Formats: sequence, C-alpha cells, structure tokens
Amino acid sequence: MISRISVLVLAAVGATADPTIDTLLAEAWGERGVKPAPLCDDAEFLRRASLDLIGRVPTLDEHRAFLKKPDRAAKVDELLVRPEFPRFWSELWTAMLNGYPAAFESNRDALRFWLEKQFRENAPFDRIADQLIVASGLSTVDGPVNFLLHNSVDPAIKVSRTFLGMRLDCAKCHDHPFDRWTQKDYEDVARFFALMRREQTGAGNVRLLDQPQANGAAKPRFLTGAQPVTARWREELSFFITRSKPFARAFANRLWYHFMGRGIVDPPDDFTQKNKPSVPKLLDFLAAEAERTRFDVKAMIRTVCASDAYRRSSRREKPDRSLEATFAYRVLKPLTPEQVFDSIVSSLDARDLQGRRANFIKTFVGRSLGEDFSNAWRYRETVQDVMTKLSLDLKAPAGSLDELYLRLLGRAPSVRERERCRGREPADVVYALANSNEFFFNH
Repeated sequence: MISRISVLVLAAVGATADPTIDTLLAEAWGERGVKPAPLCDDAEFLRRASLDLIGRVPTLDEHRAFLKKPDRAAKVDELLVRPEFPRFWSELWTAMLNGYPAAFESNRDALRFWLEKQFRENAPFDRIADQLIVASGLSTVDGPVNFLLHNSVDPAIKVSRTFLGMRLDCAKCHDHPFDRWTQKDYEDVARFFALMRREQTGAGNVRLLDQPQANGAAKPRFLTGAQPVTARWREELSFFITRSKPFARAFANRLWYHFMGRGIVDPPDDFTQKNKPSVPKLLDFLAAEAERTRFDVKAMIRTVCASDAYRRSSRREKPDRSLEATFAYRVLKPLTPEQVFDSIVSSLDARDLQGRRANFIKTFVGRSLGEDFSNAWRYRETVQDVMTKLSLDLKAPAGSLDELYLRLLGRAPSVRERERCRGREPADVVYALANSNEFFFNH
C-alpha cells in the first residue's frame, strides 16, 4: 500500500510526459519518507541536456534562443539529430569499452568511427552488442574487432561486465564471494572465446578470426548450463546474451547511469545478489521499455529525459547517499576530458584551439591513462591535479559580466560575485570561471 507521504509526492509530481518513471520514484520516496528536490530551471536543463547529449555546454546564442522558448522535449529532439550527438556518444562508449590507450595493437580510432556510425544511424543496441561480440576482420577496417582485440587477454570478463552487468572476474580464481557464480562458471564462459585468434598482417594491422574447432575440444557452457550446438561459439554466445533479461536490464541501467550519474544498480556493471537495485520496479520498467522499443537508443533517451527525475535540481544541503539511491536529486557528474575541451571552445568561441584537442585530452587523462573507464562518471582525484598544469590561452570574448557567466556557467552572477568581479580584467574572470568546480561538473 502506498503511504500518505507517497500520495502527497505523487500529487506534487503532477502530469508529466512520462509519468511511469516519476510515479515509481514517488512511490519509493513515499515508502522511505523522502522529499525530492525541486525541478531545475530552464538554463540548468539546457546545460545539462547539452552536456549529456552533445558533450558540451550551450553557446551564448543557444542559451538565448532556448530561454525565449524553453520547450524541453523539443530541445532533446533537436540535440539528438545534431552531428555532435553521435560524435560525443562514440567517444564516451569508446572510453567505456576500451579506455584511452590503444592496447594490444587495437585501433581505437577505427572503433570510435564505427560507433559514431551506429549512433548516427540509431542502430538498435542489441545489434551493436552483437557486432562487438562476434566481430572478425582487420583492425584498421573492421571497427568492432578492436573491442575484442583491446580486451583479448580475457574477453569473457569485459563482455559479461559490459552487456550483462556481471563481474565474472570475481570468479576467475575462486567462487564469487557475493554471487552464485563459481570458478567453473567463469571457465565455461571464457571458453566461448577459445577459438579466437589474432594474426599480424602488417605494421599496425591485425586480423581477428576464429580457428576451426579441434576434435575433442572442451565445449563452452552458457550460464544456464546449456552448451552451444554449433562450432560458431561467439555467435551463439551473442544470441544468448542479447536475448536475455540481464542484457535488457544492463542496457537500461547503463543508460540511466549516463543521464543520472548513478545506476539503479551501482556500479552499473556489478549486478549481484548482494548489490541489488535501489528502485527495483524502476529497473524492471526501463528494461521492459528497452525490449518494447527493440533497444532503440534514442527512444530510451527521450523516455528518460522527459521524466521529472531527469529534471531534478542538484542543489542539496549536503550529500546523502540514501537520497542519491532513490534519485531524489541530481547527482553531480565530473566532465569527461572531451566535454571539458569542447565546452571551453563552444563557450568562448575559441575555435583556434581545435588543433590542441588531442593533446589536451591526453594531458587531462594524465596518470589515469591506463584505468578502466567503464564507470565514466566516477570522480578521479588526479583530474584536478592535471588541470592545474594545463596552459590553454583562454581569451575573453567581448561582452558584459552577465554574458561571461552565461557562457561558462549558464547563469547570471550573484550579488557577491558581482562585487568580487568589480574592477577585474575579463580575462581574469574567464580564467577563474573556466577552472571552477561549477564548470567542471554537470549538475
């Protein structure tokens, strides 16, 4: 039975473009006595959606146009058809799949170009996953092979974490301490990639293929206990994965993680019997939506962005993990290096900096270069250390103090900030704002 508090919260939510997400959350808040944050204002929404969808803050002209006609649903539709959308999402997913270094002779750019094409054409996510799991061919030509090449030391671990949300690596050396997976389960799944081989075909080019199955070779086994019926082991594994309930749940949870900064299961690649969903009904709903839309990425994005849950303010007196777990307010997300650079360029009209993008990203990532970026929104302490060493020559564009704040932070300065900026050179204001925590986080 829904409590009285829940009824009051439901009434406060009112009618929305997607009431199901919001009513499910309102029910969870009511059961726990949680009061959600108010909705963000139009300027906050524009900055948030722009960062989440096209990877940069809005320009001054985009701010002005939207604030004149703040249609949020129409803005999401507009951002989804911009060429920056597939570019940013391909960069984000390349980092999640392969990190930043091009390990084991994988071609990172080829993978990113292929992913950009998939997101531009709105390829269903189950098809994207399938091509990544079964890929064969040349690293320079066939983009998806670079996912398995980069993770070729133990592909079963990366595949299971990415597409099922399961950490089979915990069962590599011993039975999983928090879940039902055993060391034998890991060995059975790892065998699906036993036929996979790599051939050097020339400098900087590797061919990935499956060798013929040897007579008497031990067969792999699905987590259900069944075995493949053909010698095309990776294809059968992909078929099993992309048609399973865990795949739909992992995909839905990963999308929610991207937009909300926290998964319903968090971390998003750690579904276990101990690490349960914080709002189970919400995860069930989103997984069902993923299956209903046949894993249409843009349809799922519209569903999430139309909810009041996505539009909650990030303002709160102090961090509260229990409120974060039920998405009662927006979780702060650190910007990726790509977002930082592109936001500097767009907010300051600094197109002359474009040639320094690759080096900026490399410097920004810094000591984290070899890390696993599966959880893109995890704050890495080294980022701020590296940022102090950056030497971009930031020039102040013409305009008032209000315009500088609107460009960089998406808001007007406070009375206190106006006083502190009095008599300061515009370049000093730009430097301070561009290096502030408010600029470096999506909120």
